[in-house]
Amino acid sequence: MGTLMVERLAEADYAQIKPLLVDLHLTEQAHYADHPQLSRFEIEDHLASIPNAFRGENVIFVARDDDGSVIGFCWVVLHDPGTGLEGEVAEVSVAPAHRGHGVGEVLMEQAVRLFRERGVTLGYVWTRPENEAAVRLYRGAGFEPNRQLVMTWYPSEPYRQT
Repeated sequence: MGTLMVERLAEADYAQIKPLLVDLHLTEQAHYADHPQLSRFEIEDHLASIPNAFRGENVIFVARDDDGSVIGFCWVVLHDPGTGLEGEVAEVSVAPAHRGHGVGEVLMEQAVRLFRERGVTLGYVWTRPENEAAVRLYRGAGFEPNRQLVMTWYPSEPYRQT
């Protein structure tokens, strides 16, 4: 791998991450049987308005290779629920051909730097415990397993998009 360029993506350019984001959703949904399993087309349609995918201030960092192609991204959402600014690493994805070369680490450094610069009082990221690569990445960036019990509620009827 040559020079790795990392930049904050302008909102008008969010569509540049769509291919990686769609692939991430396709791959991850298989691990959540209680959630609807969407086709590639349904995911692409759902992500038609990428800037509105998460509520709060959306910040997307992208890593590019020598030719300017997006090879990874880290999507951060900042919001204040009334108790101080919180930061969520909402999505991280690195193209398969570029995994294991430090791209994820560089992107997570940008997320943590943003948290520090903005005075985030709580930062978090969600992943599956069996996603060992993600767990290593997040631990390496300073995240720790949650010390709280997190309980979830799911509707008794499966969610259906209209």
